[in-house]
Amino acid sequence: MPKVRTIRAGRGSEQGVGMDNRVTRVQRDLRGIVGGESRPDPDLRTRVERQLADLLRAEGIPPRAVYRPGEVCRLLRISRSTLLALCQLAEHPAVRRAHPRALDSFLVGCHHRISHVALVEWLERNQTFQRDSA
Repeated sequence: MPKVRTIRAGRGSEQGVGMDNRVTRVQRDLRGIVGGESRPDPDLRTRVERQLADLLRAEGIPPRAVYRPGEVCRLLRISRSTLLALCQLAEHPAVRRAHPRALDSFLVGCHHRISHVALVEWLERNQTFQRDSA
């Protein structure tokens, strides 16, 4: 690993190896924030799947490939208007990169349906999403 040079204000002295570990740790921590490489947590997907299974069991909803809006509202404990707002975030045609809170859905006639995979991805994404206000 190459030496990292830092210049202290007023002294002009350099530090080498001691900074390597701190710089690489900071770079590793910033990857998800600045858009660098980020490795998904393999255990997160498993935890989310388990969490969704527990929610389904608690609400008495059988696991399926597709859920109705009322079922998803009960699972997430949100109102129907909030759910539709989350679905509309994903549907907006002008958005190239979807908002992290966007929930993918599709229409059957004029009724929204949310797939199990989309629900798992939404839960996974929103457990790691850092809000701007925090």
